[in-house]
Amino acid sequence: MTRTGDLLALAAAAGGISGGGWLAASAGAGERYEAGLVLGLVAGLSLALLRRFTRLPPGPRRRPRVFTLPRPAPDWRAPLPDPHGDPEVLRPYAGQRARLLSDASALGCSLRHSCTLAPGLREQLASYATTASIQASNSTLHPAGDGGPGSPDPAYDAAYALGELIAAIEFSRIGMRAVEALVTERPLLPDPPCYFNPLHDRGHARVALPGAASGEVAVCHGCAREPAPLLVPSAAGPVPYLDSDAVDPRWRLLGYGAVAPDDGATMIAAAHDGFRAPPRSACGSGGKTLRAKVS
Repeated sequence: MTRTGDLLALAAAAGGISGGGWLAASAGAGERYEAGLVLGLVAGLSLALLRRFTRLPPGPRRRPRVFTLPRPAPDWRAPLPDPHGDPEVLRPYAGQRARLLSDASALGCSLRHSCTLAPGLREQLASYATTASIQASNSTLHPAGDGGPGSPDPAYDAAYALGELIAAIEFSRIGMRAVEALVTERPLLPDPPCYFNPLHDRGHARVALPGAASGEVAVCHGCAREPAPLLVPSAAGPVPYLDSDAVDPRWRLLGYGAVAPDDGATMIAAAHDGFRAPPRSACGSGGKTLRAKVS
C-alpha cells in the first residue's frame, strides 16, 4: 500500500475501535457484555489488518535476517607462533578460535534447512560444524595433572596439552570452513595442514613417504624443501610430535588431517567415531627420507 493508503487504513481502524467503544458505552446494563465482546473483536481484527496490509505495524519493525560469520575473526590461514614446548603460548589462540566456532556453529545448524546446497551436503556441513565445535572446546581444557609440582611427568603433560591445543586449532578451522560453506552456499574444499608442523602455512605441497600406506602427505612449501617438525617436550628432551607417545595417536597418525588431505572428513570421523589409526610404522616417521613434490 501507499503511504496515503496506510493512513486511511489507520483511520478506518481507529474509527472501528471508537465505534465499538461508543456502542459499549451507550449499551444498557444487560447488553454491555455483548458490546464488550464486539469491541474486542473489532480491535483485534483492526490490529491484524494493520500488521498485514500496511507499512505502519504497531510495534518495532523486524529487520531482515542477514547471516554473517562472527567478528572480529582471526586470519584462519596465518601460521601461528612456535610454542617452543610451552602449551600456554597456544592456549589463547586455541581458546579464541574455539569460542568463535561455538558461536558460529548455531548459525550452521540453522542454515542446514535454508541454503541451496543439496540436502545431504547441508546436513554433512552442519554436522561438521557441530562436531568440530565440541571437539575444539574439549581440546582447550587442561588435561588431568597438567603441570604443577604434583605432576609425575610435567614434560608428558606439556606435550599432551600441546597436542590437544593444536587439535583445537585445527578443528576450529574445519568447523569455520564448514559454516562458511553454508553461508556462501559453496562446497567445502580440502585445506590440509602441514604434516610436519600443523602451525606452519597450510599444506599446499605434497611429499612421498617411502613405505607408507598413504603414499603422500600434505606439507607447507618450506617443509617440502626441508622438513622442520614441531617439537614437543619429553623426558629425554624435545622430540617431533610425530614421535611423541604423549600426543593423542589419532591426531599424530593423521598428521591432524595431512595424511588424508580431504575436506576434514577424516578428522571429524576420528573425533566422532573414535578413529583407530593404523600401526605407527605404516604412517612413516619424521626421520625417514622424503621425496618432495610441490604442487
